[in-house]
Amino acid sequence: WSGVVAGAVLVVCAMVPVAAQGDKVKGAKVYADQKCSMCHTLGTGKKMGPDLAKVGLTRDKAWLAKYLPDPKAENPKNKMPKTKATGADLDNLIAYLLSLK
Repeated sequence: WSGVVAGAVLVVCAMVPVAAQGDKVKGAKVYADQKCSMCHTLGTGKKMGPDLAKVGLTRDKAWLAKYLPDPKAENPKNKMPKTKATGADLDNLIAYLLSLK
């Protein structure tokens, strides 16, 4: 039985998609390149947008992945523009933001 169970576990694990993992160091560069600091601060108070110093405590990966590409979909009155980062850059930006705690 142990061989059958091990085989079943491998099949199930192979079917579960692996979430893309971002690199927070590269994400910090995306944050800088996208000029996020023009509207957001990191621990020094609020500008036009909220202080992101603890965003990793209040938001999760799924929320950021949905929100960043189209903030106005969440709130039509939102002033934040769509994030231009896509693919790996977006994954890296999300990893960076999640590291802020």
